[in-house]
Amino acid sequence: MTTYQPVTEPQPNGQHEADADGRVQEQKQTVRSVYEKVAQEYDERIPGSGPSDEMFTESERNFILGKVRPGEDVLDMGCGTGRFTVLMAEAGAKVSGLDISQAMLDQARQKLAERGHTADLREGDMAHLPFDDASFDTVTSMLALMHIPLEDRQAVFHEVRRVLRPGGRILLGVKNTLIEQFFKADRFAAVDITDVPGKQLLFTQTQSGEEYKAPWYSFSPHEINALAAQVGMTVTHMRGNSPWRCGWPMKCSVTRRSRWPCAGSSGPWPTCRRSTTSATTSWSRP
Repeated sequence: MTTYQPVTEPQPNGQHEADADGRVQEQKQTVRSVYEKVAQEYDERIPGSGPSDEMFTESERNFILGKVRPGEDVLDMGCGTGRFTVLMAEAGAKVSGLDISQAMLDQARQKLAERGHTADLREGDMAHLPFDDASFDTVTSMLALMHIPLEDRQAVFHEVRRVLRPGGRILLGVKNTLIEQFFKADRFAAVDITDVPGKQLLFTQTQSGEEYKAPWYSFSPHEINALAAQVGMTVTHMRGNSPWRCGWPMKCSVTRRSRWPCAGSSGPWPTCRRSTTSATTSWSRP
């Protein structure tokens, strides 16, 4: 007996693009929905508790505040509840914030008001920044880029380049895929877990009793270098965020190409549980 497999008609390119766009939008809606639900408890969930968590938080804070200067126009991209938005405003920067969740922005706005500060907070999409060209001296994004759909990564870097002024820079904190070769699941903050094979962040022990899942795509050093290079940027510094424990965080600096090229550099890749890569990305217009 002969059996025949059904022939699948090739889809037109337009249909493929529509399907891909639908998947991207679905992922973004999932991220938005999760953070709308956890917004009021988010600051209790991040960071975790314990010496390593305290070191991680202090390292993040020093990383940002050591590079953002008073009077700078700064965009905190994926600002969430304002963990760094507030700190930068207190340090004298003129801060704007962007987040996909209005509920998270409401928390940030309340915290700013309680401390006597203001910021231009907008709900929006990193791949379509609602800001004019050359609006900022610095863009920061700590632990937010992992939620970007893979299809949007290059668009986000193009948008960052567009809104930065000549001499501007981006400071990044992302999770390091190199460490995921050794840890297939690890704790992110107190009660959240990164599911490496499933490429998602699991929100456990929520106030509602439900478990939420959001897309989560880590970065390798090579990917950061490539994404930066495609928009005329050069990584100038990259290292782990917790070198004292040889942990998973990584910091990097990226400089936009100019008459004085900067050589990229990288430090040893850490191996502790919190596998974030803090990346300083900076560049100057030619």
